[in-house]
Amino acid sequence: MIRNWADFKYEIANFFFDVELDEAYKQGIGIGAEYATHALSFRVKLKQHLKLTKTEERGYDKAIEVIERVKSEIAITTGTTL
Repeated sequence: MIRNWADFKYEIANFFFDVELDEAYKQGIGIGAEYATHALSFRVKLKQHLKLTKTEERGYDKAIEVIERVKSEIAITTGTTL
């Protein structure tokens, strides 16, 4: 017996399109991770062209180092190529 009719359409979609929905979800996660990583990397590298103090330069260098190190972890976790 159906108790919540609002979820009924999702149950039908899941029944007929289970594999397609799972693939779309994985693809969305991968594209989101790829976009976020590229955007963050680009923005951090963009700051290198500014006039920075020695402390700021060291901070940005560390940020770039961390981003490069985490890229491989994101690629492994999401299955995307970064």
